[in-house]
Amino acid sequence: MKKILLLVLTMVFAFTCALSASANPYGGVPIAHTFPAGMTPAETLEYFHHKITDGEPGLAWDILTEDYKNAFRSYGNFTEGYRTTLSSRPSNIRQLQRDADTMEVFYLLKAEDRENDRQIVVQTFECSAVMKRVYGSWKIDSGTGKRLSRVVLNSRETARAVLMDYHECITNKEFRRAWSFLGDGYKKSFGSFSAFCNGFTTTVSSVISDTVNVADGPDMLTIQYTLTAKDATPESNVVQIFKGTANLEVVPGRGWIIFSAENKLESRYFPPKW
Repeated sequence: MKKILLLVLTMVFAFTCALSASANPYGGVPIAHTFPAGMTPAETLEYFHHKITDGEPGLAWDILTEDYKNAFRSYGNFTEGYRTTLSSRPSNIRQLQRDADTMEVFYLLKAEDRENDRQIVVQTFECSAVMKRVYGSWKIDSGTGKRLSRVVLNSRETARAVLMDYHECITNKEFRRAWSFLGDGYKKSFGSFSAFCNGFTTTVSSVISDTVNVADGPDMLTIQYTLTAKDATPESNVVQIFKGTANLEVVPGRGWIIFSAENKLESRYFPPKW
């Protein structure tokens, strides 16, 4: 978040969606709700950041009150603040009821942004947001944030973070963002974006550990790792352990990209249904 400090002081949120703006004077998505009904304030906050991470700022914009949209002055200003954002993840969410239609939410935020082609900036914030119930649905009305830390990863750390982020996005069903981490040749191996998404229909989590750099150069890196994949099907749950190898390279304008990966199955077991 290049401008995250500025936006956090007004509030921490946003990213992209090509929905019609004709019905919204602020240049965002139409007034009609595009978000799930019945979400709690905490779920609304998580949904907002989920859409920021997945590159759908229009859907994040729709979860703001009209007054809060006014604070950004335009939809363009809102999205610009997240132009370099790779992930925006809230945690430790606490709620305090102010009245029947007002809730204050406190949380920690971890944000990752692309600093340049070889570096990612990782920042943490202590945040609060005021939520208002509008026509029965909770929306974000205002917020504040205080930066707690800022770390610039070196090039090798950034490559590893991209690989970790890819699998975290798979776990969270943030497939647009996961797809953006792949090289063009690797994307073609899946056939299409929809085929890529369909490959993770039953995925519950995809987590890598024990990462080791086994080959590197100025603009390339090969990482070996252990992948633990959990899936839930109508018939059974399955946990699979793989030994994997991923090859990453720097692509000008995109940064570190995964241009190939291979996973070899080591073990599989079927735990009780979750």
